[in-house]
Amino acid sequence: MGATGEAVMVNSGALREVCADSPLEDFERSLGVMLLERARQLGSQPLLRDKDPQGNFREHSWDSIFNEICHVGAHLLEDGVKPGDRLAMLSENRHEMLVGELAAMCIGALSVPIFAGYFPNNIEYILKDSGATRLTVSTPLQLMKLAHCKDLQQLESVVLIEHNSSELGIESVGGIPVKPYSELTGPVNPDSMTRFMETLQSIEKGASCLIMYTSGTTGNPKGVELTHGNLLSQQRAVRQLWGVGPGDRFLSYLPWHHSFGGLFERFMVLYSGASMTLDESGGKDIHTLIANWALVKPSIFFSVPGVYQKLADEIRESAQVRSTIFHEGLRFVFTAAAPLPRDVSELFCGQGIPVLEGWGLTETSPCVTLTDPKKKRVPGVVGWPIPGVKVRLADDGEIQVLGPNTMRGYWNLPAQNRHAFTEDGWFRTGDLGEIHENGLRIHGRRDGVFKLLNAEKVFAAQIELAFVEGSVFIDQAVVVGSGEHFVTALIYANRRALEEWGKKHGVRIPEGDDIASVSDIRRLFAHEVQRINNEIAGRYQRVRKFVVLGQPLSLEAGELTPTSKVVRNKVVDNRREIVEALYKPGCPPPTNTIVCLGDCY
Repeated sequence: MGATGEAVMVNSGALREVCADSPLEDFERSLGVMLLERARQLGSQPLLRDKDPQGNFREHSWDSIFNEICHVGAHLLEDGVKPGDRLAMLSENRHEMLVGELAAMCIGALSVPIFAGYFPNNIEYILKDSGATRLTVSTPLQLMKLAHCKDLQQLESVVLIEHNSSELGIESVGGIPVKPYSELTGPVNPDSMTRFMETLQSIEKGASCLIMYTSGTTGNPKGVELTHGNLLSQQRAVRQLWGVGPGDRFLSYLPWHHSFGGLFERFMVLYSGASMTLDESGGKDIHTLIANWALVKPSIFFSVPGVYQKLADEIRESAQVRSTIFHEGLRFVFTAAAPLPRDVSELFCGQGIPVLEGWGLTETSPCVTLTDPKKKRVPGVVGWPIPGVKVRLADDGEIQVLGPNTMRGYWNLPAQNRHAFTEDGWFRTGDLGEIHENGLRIHGRRDGVFKLLNAEKVFAAQIELAFVEGSVFIDQAVVVGSGEHFVTALIYANRRALEEWGKKHGVRIPEGDDIASVSDIRRLFAHEVQRINNEIAGRYQRVRKFVVLGQPLSLEAGELTPTSKVVRNKVVDNRREIVEALYKPGCPPPTNTIVCLGDCY
């Protein structure tokens, strides 16, 4: 998709291929060079806003952030950090995390961000797998996690951001010295600063700068190795399409350990010269987010569907919230990571606010396709390839990608790397899709496909998407049935929508998982599931029995990854009794919470 929003499509035997109609323009050779140029151009203009411990906004200019990057980078060089070294970061979003990661990249090292919510075993795995020699942690609470790690021998030092020796004298953890972050921002020898600038200028596009661990739905997370060129090519392409610039304001909560926030949104701000304000609740407190929205008046907002749903609920209940969100300067909102419910999309579009969507993976830095802001959004369609990127479909419908945004490879996984790319160099995404007249349509992961006993293939992710998009009462759905005669589902209720329905119809909504013990609720969901069933292609893919659950899927139970992907196997394991009950023969079903479509309520 170029400036015209069109694409070039090529038929090539059994493969269909599509690319943008305009070429990718030239871009800087490294992130350090890009940051140096932006700092010279923008100087005292704001780059980042966050809140101090007293809750007051503080502003960090381009000059101040780049000056801090230079000091941290120079100190790292003095400490013996070399190009190719891995420097890990265990932190919530904050300006020190931004500075620390960029400083590492500017001297040719690789940043390794770690999800702040991870437990010690996850942290230890990533540190060992990446071979990180240095680790920066945000708070003493995060530091204490290291005391529960069994083997951190490869770590040479730990830096603590919130280090206050007068309140908490921590000199080491597990025998590893701990020093305050303030030591990295102090005065620097002029020769060291000169060396830093020379190193920054020497880094080329093909140099690796990041290992981002994907929170996979099966097995241990995989480290995705990305280069300076991967990240910069993507941002150059998006700027060609969207024209984001220094006048734009982002209100940001998306975590930086994940590609959506850490790669796409954060580097868009840096590349475009826009400003970013951090939401201190991390998007978890909708009232805090709205209060910050009123102060910041973002021109662009990036979010996952769950937060848009909460915003929509507040907008519908309050005229003041409606006027706050739909302010005059809001250009567009962007959604990714999961399907956006149709009613939420229509709420924003109805106010003249375009809802843009995209698709990609950490392995593609992350964006591959974007929808056109000048065209009406088509639910389920994620647009056309960005400039410089090509997309094609394999015989089985798998989406394959070729472009400067595709990763160097998985860290320490040579066997998986051989399978990850085709013989002619295209990246196998593992996602299934089709090229629709309005763009690429995603059908879900290949690993979400299973076969019934009659050998018919069931595209579970596609069915789950149909339920989530098709009913305001369904928050999540997990389809099961591998090796069985028919398809069943675990349906997770949208409690807020259900409670509103209950008030109108005089139905009390039970707490917890007993939500379907009420016959009126079972009838409601039977109607919703049957209605959506009728739109699902192939009768064998339609859900014949299901159970409605009131407790949502959770990260703590291992049912969700940190990026809210469903860990299907874990869900089935946790709900083994329910799944087995769904396949017990006979009617009525063994429990009154199971709904058999057609004859049992």
